[in-house]
Amino acid sequence: MIKITKEVIEKCASNLMFALTPQQTDLIYEEFATVLTQIDFLKSIPGVDEVEPMTFPYKDHQRNMREDEPKKPLAAKDALANCHTKLGNQVKLPKVVGNQNDQME
Repeated sequence: MIKITKEVIEKCASNLMFALTPQQTDLIYEEFATVLTQIDFLKSIPGVDEVEPMTFPYKDHQRNMREDEPKKPLAAKDALANCHTKLGNQVKLPKVVGNQNDQME
C-alpha cells in the first residue's frame, strides 16, 4: 500500500481533474489519518478476515423486494418541508466522520 502524502492527494485530484487549494489538501490529508486509524482498528478485530462479507442483508432478496416503479419525484420544496436544517435546496447534515479531537457543532 502506498503511503498517503499531500503530493499523492494532489496527484489523485489532478488525475480526477480537480484543482485543490492548499487548505483543501491539508484537510483531506488530515482526514486520511482518521480513515487509516479506523481501518487499523477494523483489522485488529479477531477473526474479521474469516467472516464472509455481507453483500446484501436479505438472503432471498429477489422474492421479497417489490419491483421498481418509476414515479415523478417530489419537488424540492415538498421534500424539504419537514427538514430542520437546510442549505439552499439541500438537507444539511452534521459531519459524521472524524476523530475524537473533532468537536460537535
